[in-house]
Amino acid sequence: MTVRQAKLRRSLRNGVVTLIVVACIAATTRLFDWSSVAAALAHLRAGLLVGAGAPLLLLIALLRGWRWLVVLGMRPTPRLLWQSFCANGAAAGLASLTPFQVGEIVKIRLIPDHHGSAWRLGVSAFFVERMLDLGTMCCVCLAGLSVRFGIAWAALPALCIPLLGAFIGSHVARRLPLPARLRPYVEVLLHLPRTVAAAALSLPIWGLYCVLWWIALQAMNVPILWHQVAILLGAVMLAVVVSMTPGGLGVSELSSRGLLLWLGQTPAQAEAGAIALRLLTPIIVLVGVACLLPLIRQLRKPPH
Repeated sequence: MTVRQAKLRRSLRNGVVTLIVVACIAATTRLFDWSSVAAALAHLRAGLLVGAGAPLLLLIALLRGWRWLVVLGMRPTPRLLWQSFCANGAAAGLASLTPFQVGEIVKIRLIPDHHGSAWRLGVSAFFVERMLDLGTMCCVCLAGLSVRFGIAWAALPALCIPLLGAFIGSHVARRLPLPARLRPYVEVLLHLPRTVAAAALSLPIWGLYCVLWWIALQAMNVPILWHQVAILLGAVMLAVVVSMTPGGLGVSELSSRGLLLWLGQTPAQAEAGAIALRLLTPIIVLVGVACLLPLIRQLRKPPH
């Protein structure tokens, strides 16, 4: 691919994303009853949203930091875990404001310890993490759908699919002859214990996201059941990932409103719920900044 073709492709991609954002924001502005949203915001329990949301986000960043070290094959010493925790928290804050999950890419460079061969697995580790997140997210949604359609017994097997997928993926990667250009993306998959451990850590990470979204909806006084939160989380996040919009702007509001209506909420509750989920963004950004500051200070320290 020539430089001109690459620029044209990038411009086309950015144009499509911009068109999606503009269309979704216009639809959101037109569809939402902003007077009812304002009334819901007047009864927002901000203490619950911030007081419970911020610690949950910090715990999620800690688990993500632990998983990142596991995927890289690095022992989670207190120093490395602290660095990885800060980098993952900062990356989440950046990813909530930028398109194409830029924050998740930047975290590879944010962590100040480029430890030999382990850090050369960065590309493969990033790919494996994204696949695990996508798979776990879909399986959480599938578990919620199982409960909704009266087959609750299938919820637990659905949540185990990421573990099975990691096990099968590792075996396939070790036996499948791949082109040289694809090998860097599957290098981590060659290590079965790492892959399965990362998959196991993905489950509590997305479980905590379910709790976070439930708290946001409760803070806006939107009644919702746990399996409905699982459906909402999985489907909305999938829409955001597919759209590649910055922080899911517009896409998140429209998809969450539609899903909440399908789950039986009134239009006023659905719109309040969509705005409640958007209110998580500034909290994620503030937590990201709080994680970024100590990391920057550490990066500025002269080497011993």
